[in-house]
Amino acid sequence: RLLTLPNANRARHHVLPYGRKQHEDVATVSRKLHRSILEDMAIITEKCEVLKLQGLPPNEATRIRQWERFLSQEMEHMIVIKKYRTPQALRSFARLFTVFLPPFYAPYYGQLANDLHSLGLAITFSIITSVALTALFESMSQLEDPFLGSRLDCIDVELELRDEFLVKLLDIRDHRYPDADPFELTGIQFPIKTTTGPEIRFLQAY
Repeated sequence: RLLTLPNANRARHHVLPYGRKQHEDVATVSRKLHRSILEDMAIITEKCEVLKLQGLPPNEATRIRQWERFLSQEMEHMIVIKKYRTPQALRSFARLFTVFLPPFYAPYYGQLANDLHSLGLAITFSIITSVALTALFESMSQLEDPFLGSRLDCIDVELELRDEFLVKLLDIRDHRYPDADPFELTGIQFPIKTTTGPEIRFLQAY
């Protein structure tokens, strides 16, 4: 859930009124989700202490605590990746650069059209230059959040949970409890993606 939150750290989210509202909405949900993760980890720690009081060997308790630490580190690492953003000055410079640089090449394209006696070829070169600069800027924006964007360039969290993690969990369950009733995959719902406003996609499992 936390990894699929929309991006709310653009310049418009700090300058424009509607952007600040969207930023506050996303930040509020992010804090709640992060807090819920910490609470779940605290529950696991408490359960481990209960097991120790009931006679769990110290070496097994230490192994469980080690797994807790590994899990916490990996989750914090993913959260850092999710929240990382390119400095605003660099983003603004790149955006202005891609917009205002191509017109400065106009004399070159004019000279190219005169030398080659082909206005169409010069226009084609100018279009390719603008498209290339814009593509580089968009690629930089896509790299900022690897959990959002097109399926070709991002980590599809829903796919990882549905087709990878869930399948592995069921395989482990079948191996550990071979006589148990088959697990019904009912109630697991993956909402349709949306990019309108501050709407947030959640994985709802009941």
